[in-house]
Amino acid sequence: MTAIRTMTRRSFIGLAAGASALAAAGLAGCAPRTEPSTAVDETLSCDVLVVGGGAAGTTAAAEAAAAGASTILVEKFGWLAGSSSLAIGTLYGAGTKLQQAAGIEDDPSGLLEYFLSRGGDKLDPAMQQFCAEHFGETIDWLHDELGVPFKEKVSKKGSDTVPRGHNIDDRDEVALEIMAAYAADKGVRFLFNTEAIALATGPDGQVQGIFAENTAGKSIRIDAARTIIATGGFCRNDEMIAEYCPDYVGVYTEVGEGCTGEGLQMGLDIGAAYIGHGGTNGILACPVEAGQSKLINKQAMWIDSSGKRFVNEDGQTHDIYYSVANFPDQIFYAVYDQAMVDALDEHLARCFELGLDKGYFSQGETVAEAAEALGVDGAAVEAQLASYNAMVHNGVDTEFSKKEENLLALETGPYYLLSMGVCTHGSFGGYHVNTDFEVLNEQGEVIPNLYAVGEVSCGSFIYDDYPAGGCGLNYSYTSGRFAGRNAAQAVLA
Repeated sequence: MTAIRTMTRRSFIGLAAGASALAAAGLAGCAPRTEPSTAVDETLSCDVLVVGGGAAGTTAAAEAAAAGASTILVEKFGWLAGSSSLAIGTLYGAGTKLQQAAGIEDDPSGLLEYFLSRGGDKLDPAMQQFCAEHFGETIDWLHDELGVPFKEKVSKKGSDTVPRGHNIDDRDEVALEIMAAYAADKGVRFLFNTEAIALATGPDGQVQGIFAENTAGKSIRIDAARTIIATGGFCRNDEMIAEYCPDYVGVYTEVGEGCTGEGLQMGLDIGAAYIGHGGTNGILACPVEAGQSKLINKQAMWIDSSGKRFVNEDGQTHDIYYSVANFPDQIFYAVYDQAMVDALDEHLARCFELGLDKGYFSQGETVAEAAEALGVDGAAVEAQLASYNAMVHNGVDTEFSKKEENLLALETGPYYLLSMGVCTHGSFGGYHVNTDFEVLNEQGEVIPNLYAVGEVSCGSFIYDDYPAGGCGLNYSYTSGRFAGRNAAQAVLA
């Protein structure tokens, strides 16, 4: 069951402050880290070393071990703590067996066209083609070979007109557990509670492994023929957000606890190139429930702090996120009437009551009264609602073209305003990699023996606008799958 978040009204207005402070406590900014000068307590060695235990890292380790390489996976927490463990579990891809079973005609060339239309034309075309060609293959591999359960229905996502969203039955945590078991079966050695603090390099700049510390205070050097960084993004690092994604400073985040950026910083410290264009992955947020709460109801009327409707409520979530994230207060409001409240299920009704108790939501006999209770211009909201209800009765949204099935008249008092905001679910930027997932330096040359996968390298695939739900998760599994194989083959050749 989803946990209910509680916070003060002040913390909702500055949603990121508390989470960012916690992140900062675990990471001293972005200052370059150097290799430890003191002797280490223990030295380990392997063919392939993976740093980070989310979907990308666990997949990379599993495939490296399956290819015959001795493999160690280092994870700074005591569990597989990547953001993928929190993901709903959609993977985007084309030409899959699940599409065929659903009667959907599709192929990677169509997916490539879609990627290019969503910013991919501004990036390396080889990476766009690689992802288009292999995303569907990864879904088939997960489903057919590893037994990851998927729902029969394939969904439309983003602004795509073709159903390409493949939904894991339950959440991605199911797939991650299956991948971890696969990795263990292939002989991957997991080192939990062990944090990488610097890359170990040779005199010619080649990466030789890492220096790490565990929670017992032991210093460890792990020598590896190939090292794969899979440490996720940096949404929990205020300084990195300010530097690389300044438009999203102050936005609350729900990413994995480990997404504090030090895995990326280790590579930047030795000259790795950064690629990113300031974008973040985000969703709309409700202060009384984590994730994409169903209280953010597209049948409500949504207004900004001036009391004006600003968007098609059944439009693309990520596009609306970008709009709200650029509001001065990063807040919008959902207008409910009593009929909408009466239709809530038991869980949502409890969340709704909590919102009223905490002052995030307001109630009034008129919509103007409810608006003024939260400091919004009551007359403006009243005029907007009258205009909205008139469009509902005419069956056409002449403002934003909302679908007729989601046009619901709000006419039964009392009325309610529900405060809503935005939330980051990932950063778009990181290591610049090629289609072998080797890390490049500022001159575009491969840094010997170093690879990067998943969110920490997603700026090579995503420009600044999320193409569709499931692209990031599939990039993690696909990049991990190929980087693990590539690294093992390079060692064993």
